[in-house]
Amino acid sequence: MFENETKEQEKSEYQKQLEEYLKILIKWIGPHWQTIASITGVIIIFGGLAIYFVYHYRTIQKLTWEKLSIAQGYAQHNMADQAIQILDDIITRYSNSEIAQHARILKANICFQTRNYNLAKSLYQEIINIKKPKIILPQAYAGLGAVKENLGDFKGAIETYNEFLGKFPEHYLAPRIYDSLARVYFVTGEREKAKETYEKLITLYPGTYWSNQAQKLFSSTS
Repeated sequence: MFENETKEQEKSEYQKQLEEYLKILIKWIGPHWQTIASITGVIIIFGGLAIYFVYHYRTIQKLTWEKLSIAQGYAQHNMADQAIQILDDIITRYSNSEIAQHARILKANICFQTRNYNLAKSLYQEIINIKKPKIILPQAYAGLGAVKENLGDFKGAIETYNEFLGKFPEHYLAPRIYDSLARVYFVTGEREKAKETYEKLITLYPGTYWSNQAQKLFSSTS
């Protein structure tokens, strides 16, 4: 019984405090309603802008990836000029973003295929310097090594191929890089290093196309 009375008293006291608080709040709101309205308006406006910008950003991002896909289609149909025009626009607009990096790697590959090796070299190097996204860095190193090899910079090619193997030993391009490295060693007269590289390729990737090719080449260098 006493417990119930105590609870009722506590409840009554809480209601009194709440009523007093509401009276004070109402009195304060009166002269400050414009401030409250302004704050509320700012929250609503900026909240709406945030939603708009997120939606707008996603829409632009989607359209840009679609443009990249179109450029890739042009490249596959030997329409290099049209592809590069789209890629240059993406690179200019989005600078060091992920989408711009994908545009750079595609442009570099096109330049390599069309034997514009110096431009391809600068693009591959730029991708490497930016250091992102990680998924395309192995391709950039592989491309840079191949460009240097085609330009006759065999020392630079050896350095880049070795850097690739040090950074990405498990990458699917690794067997090809071992093959390229061995070839450059052989061209530069470093036959022992060429043999060692072929041996490593045969050991690491037994039964593969690259291993079989290496065995033939290894036999010819013996």
